[in-house]
Parts: sequence; structure tokens; C-alpha cells
Amino acid sequence: MISLRCNLFKSKFSNLSIKKLKFSSLTQEATLEKETTLQKWGKHWKGVYQDYKDVAIDLKKNCKERPIRALIKLAMMGSCYYLYSTNPDEASFKEALLQNEARLAFVGESIRNPVSVKHVEHMSECLNENIIRRLTLGLVSFIWLDNYSDLCKQYKTTCTYLKPKYLEFHQRIVDVGFLGKWWILDHKMKDYDINDNEFQ
Repeated sequence: MISLRCNLFKSKFSNLSIKKLKFSSLTQEATLEKETTLQKWGKHWKGVYQDYKDVAIDLKKNCKERPIRALIKLAMMGSCYYLYSTNPDEASFKEALLQNEARLAFVGESIRNPVSVKHVEHMSECLNENIIRRLTLGLVSFIWLDNYSDLCKQYKTTCTYLKPKYLEFHQRIVDVGFLGKWWILDHKMKDYDINDNEFQ
């Protein structure tokens, strides 16, 4: 009986020692995995650095071999960056509209250009109705008119099938922003203080 208990105790102890060995080997594997993960990250970033270094060396070599082509590409990249940085936003459109309203207010009604007055009044109404939207393509922006205000939550405004159609979108564009100014608004305000009807 005692020998049976001793054997049982020995088997339990041996099972426990095996579990301890397994646990210690697992922790060693985990530390090895952590080290290999760090090493993998180090290799990855070293490879990225090497790739960029090779690209920079090749770029320098190509610029020396073909300077005109490199100059053209650099000029194109610079002009794209300039166009992107001077692309007007919706706030600049509202500001330009308010400035043009003020310019028209300082001119007597009899000598105001009716084209300028009509356009500015229409844009002001659209702004008050909150239907003016801006679409930007990075280098150029478009101001277009939506059907409803974005504050309106009726079914017509939320249904995707009743949204403005892409084929008719060009009819909704009311201004084009490019090189820091809104061109149609600027064109409509040309000779805003000359009424051609006075001379007829």
C-alpha cells in the first residue's frame, strides 16, 4: 500500500516537473520570438532605408545623364504643388462674394451692371439657402448647386436615387476656382460699374 502511494507520488511529481520544463521551454521560445520579431523589424527598416538610398543614388545619376528631362519633371512637380497650394476653398468663395456685394453697394443703382447684380444676387440667395457645394480635384475646385440644404432631412434629400445625376452635373457648376481665385465670379464682376443700358 505504501509502495503504491510512493509510486503515485513519484508519478505526480514527475508530471509536475515535466509541466515545469514545458513552461520554461515555452517562456524561452517566447523570448526567442520577441528577439526575432525585433530583429525582423530591424531588417525591415534597414531594407526600407537601403531602398530609398538606392532610389536617391539612381535619381542623382539620371539627373546628371538627362538634365533637361529632370528639369521638366521638377518644373511639373513644382507647378502641381503651386496649383494645389493656391486651390481656393469654399470660405474664399464666400469671402469673394461678400466683397463683390460690398463693391456693388458703393455704386449707384443706375450705373450698376445688371449682369453683375443678377449673378451676385443669385449666388447670395443660394448661399442663404445653403445649397452651395464645393468639389475639389486637388488642383482645381468647382462650386455647384445642390437641390436642397444639407440641414434638410426629408426623404428627397436622403434617398440616393434622387441625388443629382452625374451626366447633368456640368449644368450645376456655377464657378471654377483655380490659381487662388474664382474665375466666373471675377468675370461677371468685370465692368460692374458700367451699365450698358444707359447708352442705348
